[in-house]
Order: sequence, then structure tokens, then C-alpha cells
Amino acid sequence: MAGVAAIVRSPGGQILAWRSCQMPAHTSNAAEYQALIVGLQLVLERYGRVRVRCLTDSQVAVEQLSGRANVRADGLAPLYAQAAALATQLAHVTFIHIPRDLNRLADALAWEALSGRRLLRGYT
Repeated sequence: MAGVAAIVRSPGGQILAWRSCQMPAHTSNAAEYQALIVGLQLVLERYGRVRVRCLTDSQVAVEQLSGRANVRADGLAPLYAQAAALATQLAHVTFIHIPRDLNRLADALAWEALSGRRLLRGYT
């Protein structure tokens, strides 16, 4: 099991919504895809067909979902397909790779989902 989390922010950076949960994942790349899927589902549920900038520290997912790399791992193919299908339901989505240090709140929420092994205090 992996802890995954997604945060929805306004264009100005205000936190609008977040979700964290445990998901089955055999690799870190699978967990990253699960987090993207959770985030895309959250946006669609709450805001519908909107424009989205999806920031993630998963360079593999960004390259694959942006069409710059092929999905070679069999375990990622269904997750890629699910994320890509969700992305088509949005008005427009751009996948952007960010350093892990800029994704600290989502990382902390993911750890909390696993069992509270990290405190959320000090994360933004």
C-alpha cells in the first residue's frame, strides 16, 4: 500500500480542496500515477470541465502523459490509461514536473494517509 495525496489550489495558491488515501501500488511510479488520478478525479468532482495545471514531482508521469515518453512498464499502462482518460474530461490540462521539495504538503499528506508517520506542521 502507498499513501497518495492531491491538493487543488487556486491560481493564486490558495488551497481549495485536498484528498489523501491509501492505494495499492507496487512501485513509486505507480503511487505517483495513483496520486495524479486522485487529483484529477477530485477536480472533476468539484469543479467539472476546467483548465488545470497539474504539478507533480513524478517526471516519469509528466513525460508519459505529455506524450514525450512511451509507457514501457506493464504495471503503469492501466494507470496511464486511466489518468489520460480523466485528463480528456477536463477543458485543458498541462502536466508540469516540479522538484519534490516544492511538493512537501502533498508528500506529508501521503505519509499521514499511511499511518501518521509525519506531522503536517510546517508544511505549505
